[in-house]
Amino acid sequence: MFIHYYFKNKLYRKSQRNFLSDYSFIKSKKIDMTLSGRYLADYSKINLNLKMIDKYPSHEEIEEFENIIKKDLRLNKEIIIGSGANGLLQNIIKILFIKKGNLVTPFYTFDQAEFAVTSFNGYTKRVYCDDYMINLNKIRKAIDNKTRMIYICNPNNPTGIYLDADEIINFTKSTKIPVVIDESGIEFTNKKSILEMKELPNNLIVLRSFSKAYGIANLRIGFLVCSNYIKNKYLKNITTNEFSGISCSIAKDLYKNNNISKNVSAIMNERKKIEKELKKLKIDLIKSDSNIIMTKTTFDNSFIEMLKENDISVVPVYDEYNKLHIRIAIQDKKTNEIFINKMKEIIKDKY
Repeated sequence: MFIHYYFKNKLYRKSQRNFLSDYSFIKSKKIDMTLSGRYLADYSKINLNLKMIDKYPSHEEIEEFENIIKKDLRLNKEIIIGSGANGLLQNIIKILFIKKGNLVTPFYTFDQAEFAVTSFNGYTKRVYCDDYMINLNKIRKAIDNKTRMIYICNPNNPTGIYLDADEIINFTKSTKIPVVIDESGIEFTNKKSILEMKELPNNLIVLRSFSKAYGIANLRIGFLVCSNYIKNKYLKNITTNEFSGISCSIAKDLYKNNNISKNVSAIMNERKKIEKELKKLKIDLIKSDSNIIMTKTTFDNSFIEMLKENDISVVPVYDEYNKLHIRIAIQDKKTNEIFINKMKEIIKDKY
């Protein structure tokens, strides 16, 4: 279910997987290590007016939040608020893939972009990485006259690797194709966001999420940064009522208070503990800059079955040779400890 390829060459694989390949179909177990939106700190006080429940989000409310973000990030570009980074991504693809075509993206990436492109009878060029690192020169070589969009997660998902913002800007300037940079996990990196750069190319679209560091995944809200041209095209083709006024209000409060440093710190501390324990078990890991960890060590399918039998959910990731890695997301202290103890038992029994 999780891997389906149609063509292979030395640069990329041509792929047309659909939403049935999404890891959201993995049945959640008691120890669920797939959830990447955990909030390990205390939420700041949220002012929720129950009288808002029977109302649609107002234009004034949306515009106010957009202006708060724009002022805070000191942007001369446009803001669009939407139903999570993923919802915004789906809408961008609706606009760009009217005439089918192909998506160019790294081999290891957040796969929702590919699934959406497939639904428009397009296909995806999954460009091979260099030791799990995104190679922008390879991405460039994969572009052709049918390429409608380039999609890059930064930090990447599932590897957790950060790509230098200056490199991304230079790459984006080298092509006229829309380049979507998904910064859903940028708050965990302690590194430069592409939005900190002075001049953002007009073909650049940057996605941000409130699901990860802000911990409100269930409210489904995020925003994107783009040129005036792209915003006008978006508003002509996409409804503005895709998220709730309550989501907008809570996200605005959390953003204004900006009290995510404790959560980020807590998650990073837990990540270090898990990394240390997994290394003791001789499981090699890719050095992560995010709230997720992917193994370099590969496993067979029976290992995944053993995890399931022990009530553990992980994300399976197949590499270029169809070898199986696992991706885990950092959870709360108790869940992480149970996961590690279960892993010790499994490794001892199996190896």
